[in-house]
Amino acid sequence: MPELPEVETVVNHLSSKLRGKIISSSDSPNGYIRVFHKFSLKECDTFLYNQAIEKVWRRGKYIILSLTKGFLCIHLRMTGKFLTTLENPKDLKYISAEFTFADQSKLYFKDVRKFGRIYCCQTLNWLEEKLGLEPLSPSFTLSWLKANLKTKQRKMKPLLLDQSFIAGLGNIYTDEALWRTGIHPEKISSTLTQSMVKTLHFSIIDILNKAIEAKGTTFLSFSYGENGKGEFKDNLQVFGKQGLPCPKCNTVIVKEFIAQRGTHFCPSCQQSTHKLQENSHANITR
Repeated sequence: MPELPEVETVVNHLSSKLRGKIISSSDSPNGYIRVFHKFSLKECDTFLYNQAIEKVWRRGKYIILSLTKGFLCIHLRMTGKFLTTLENPKDLKYISAEFTFADQSKLYFKDVRKFGRIYCCQTLNWLEEKLGLEPLSPSFTLSWLKANLKTKQRKMKPLLLDQSFIAGLGNIYTDEALWRTGIHPEKISSTLTQSMVKTLHFSIIDILNKAIEAKGTTFLSFSYGENGKGEFKDNLQVFGKQGLPCPKCNTVIVKEFIAQRGTHFCPSCQQSTHKLQENSHANITR
């Protein structure tokens, strides 16, 4: 599923192409009307008709189009992508939504697995109630992270994946940030040292910014525009590297399922509390 850097890449690609365009109609070429969340196609078409796109931006993993009156929000989920041209007519079976503009140009929402969703809404209150802090915003301070980790009693991996805590992090960048900080994915958040929190705070921001510069990570299916690929895959240190040596210590990187998500980490650099206690006891008995 595209994470913050991938969604930001799509937003950057679409912004100049869509800003100022006026929507004249919307359709669902493959007839998959469930793509419009809680809206019929007719209701969506009525809502969007003659609306101008004033801004294209991101909140968490959502793409948001600010309209003259209201908003159009899109969650790409696993395989959703936007196209401004349809080069292969056979792709129509994957086009869940098609938007036609007053200048007759079009925007297509291609979604092979049909998990993506489009939301028409007057306000963004519903979204703000769901999402936590933006990790690249000025509000994401070291003091905020210290205070909020301290009040939690949760394992680090599922906590960082919780969109109501920090919006935009996903499997790839959470694994990378925890590895860089030396934090085991199951370590309880309230037990982190000040040094760990400081390194984690820096790592999250640094990794996300570098991933945006590389236009995200194309690992399985992510692409932007007609076929643009993210290049951050070459910078990954642990994600997808199971069976390979850790760049820090040469211990073999493992993949385990934590909170039902495939999680990559170094068992030496990111020791669990239980393992640390075992090592401490062994040192004492020597």
